[in-house]
Amino acid sequence: MTGCCNVFKVELRWPEQIATSNWFPPLVYTIFNGLLAIVFVAFLIMILSDSIPDIGAFWLIYLTNWALIVETIAMVMLCISTVWAYAKLPDGPSQGKAPLFVRYTVALWYLIQPLSLIVVILYWTLINPLWDLQPVDLLGLWAHLLNWLCLLLSFFAARIPWSFKNFIWGLVFLLTYLGWTLIHFFAQIGTPRGCELYIDPECPIYDAFDWNMPMMTTIITIFALVGYAVLAGLYTAFVRCRQCCFPTPVGEVETKDGPQNIETIENAA
Repeated sequence: MTGCCNVFKVELRWPEQIATSNWFPPLVYTIFNGLLAIVFVAFLIMILSDSIPDIGAFWLIYLTNWALIVETIAMVMLCISTVWAYAKLPDGPSQGKAPLFVRYTVALWYLIQPLSLIVVILYWTLINPLWDLQPVDLLGLWAHLLNWLCLLLSFFAARIPWSFKNFIWGLVFLLTYLGWTLIHFFAQIGTPRGCELYIDPECPIYDAFDWNMPMMTTIITIFALVGYAVLAGLYTAFVRCRQCCFPTPVGEVETKDGPQNIETIENAA
């Protein structure tokens, strides 16, 4: 039971691993996260104002839109957490356990990082494949590419620790969405514009992910989950790259949980 809980445990040094950056001074990093939060909120508002009048509550059936909501919430919470941590910096480093709000923020940040990339990959291979490309407007490009690039900037700019186990948050999210696709199928909710193969209530959320053909859909699910684990490994490699490009500051040493103060380690010993 303890091992299971450890997988979900969020560990970081408060406030410095939230308030400081590999790229920017603390104040500039705080502004950077504020600007990212504003961009995510602005695009979500534009997407909602463009889509809701057209398809109403059906907007909520799609994986991309679930991801956009969680990404926006996470970036707003990260902005708040960074401001909070910046205000705490003058009190000295390593002030004990991070507040619960900050730990929830980091958990969501763990969730959205590889999730945003898998949404990009699924869209450009299954929904709007590059080899049969349909026109994409700015809002569609944001939802299926540009938001991931912004999150990747956040990933490399941050000093928030990451390890492979953190992929569990996104896995829970994907399994939850998988459960939703089954509810959608059995409840015969349908889609806003119907489809060619079935009557409206039987239409799948995505033509390429159709529970009316369970064998193919199960295979796609397995490949998607395995692919997600591979992407989590890729992000772990990104962390190694981040550590090589931006060495641990003087007075700290690198551990499996990220940079740690030498004094803190000695005291723990």
